[in-house]
Amino acid sequence: MNRRLLLNVLISLIAGISVILLINSAFKERIFLRDLLSPVSLEVLGVGLIINIISFLIDGFKLKIVLKALNQDISYLDSVEASIIYSFFSAITPSGMGGQPFQLYFLTKRGVKSEVATNIILLRTFEYLFLILLIDIYSVIFILPRLPQEAIGKTLIIAGFAISSISTFFTWFAMSKPEIFKLFIVYFKKISILKNLIERWETRAYQWIDNLKLSVNELWGHHKRLLLFDFSLMFVIIVLYSYLFFLPIVSLTEIHMRFFRFFGIHTLLSTLSTYVPTPGASGGVEAILFASFKNFVGSSQNLLVAITLFRIITYYTVILVGIFVVLKSGAGRTNK
Repeated sequence: MNRRLLLNVLISLIAGISVILLINSAFKERIFLRDLLSPVSLEVLGVGLIINIISFLIDGFKLKIVLKALNQDISYLDSVEASIIYSFFSAITPSGMGGQPFQLYFLTKRGVKSEVATNIILLRTFEYLFLILLIDIYSVIFILPRLPQEAIGKTLIIAGFAISSISTFFTWFAMSKPEIFKLFIVYFKKISILKNLIERWETRAYQWIDNLKLSVNELWGHHKRLLLFDFSLMFVIIVLYSYLFFLPIVSLTEIHMRFFRFFGIHTLLSTLSTYVPTPGASGGVEAILFASFKNFVGSSQNLLVAITLFRIITYYTVILVGIFVVLKSGAGRTNK
């Protein structure tokens, strides 16, 4: 593992822990190791880790069946590892931007054509953003107006909704019109300092874009039922992720809220926290969740414990497991 990768891991851990300590100080609440090792907390951790494992198995299965449909078959274990690598590099790069390129690198190393791997990654990104946008629209119309004005930062939620809408549009546009990348090549070729460099790989780049377009057309034109099933599995993954926060909240606090109302609120907040410019949005997630849910619970201390357990299950554990997978696969290795 190279030094830069290790530095990102350390920054991620420090940012998340620092925000928890800052909240401790600002609100005069304290959480101790015994709070995280209580019988209830340990039960939450156990159940949560099992649910998170199931989520990765589903994500690996999604990748496996789409690859097979495009005649790019890899083992199921490799598919699960690709899912873990996506989550790991999302966790240690600013705003989670590293997941897609490193998953692309991993898949090509496993023999998947780069244009097919790009197609699948664009599909996965679009699936997630599109479903999140639909959930956000439902939440803004039917859930947000019913919340007390002081209960949650509505301005932050609207900002997250706007960002989600823009991201979904641009992802769809890139996926449906990959030939747009040819215009970028033409534009950058006009820059004299880049002209010779671009001319060396211009023909291959055009061919790659054409192959990407064919792969996109094949997937969306001939596998509509598969896509519907794939979208359904992505929705299950999104629900499971939200439940991983709902579980410690209902177990440790006095919150009275049905899951799907909670699901809508949490999804809106997750949309916003995704764009916090720290590795894996670390620190931002903790701060946004605490500020938004503290008016729903009786004990801020228990809320902080719940948030910490949620992040252990969905973030810190992913980093620890991801380090092992990266070392095993060599995805984070640099050539000297």
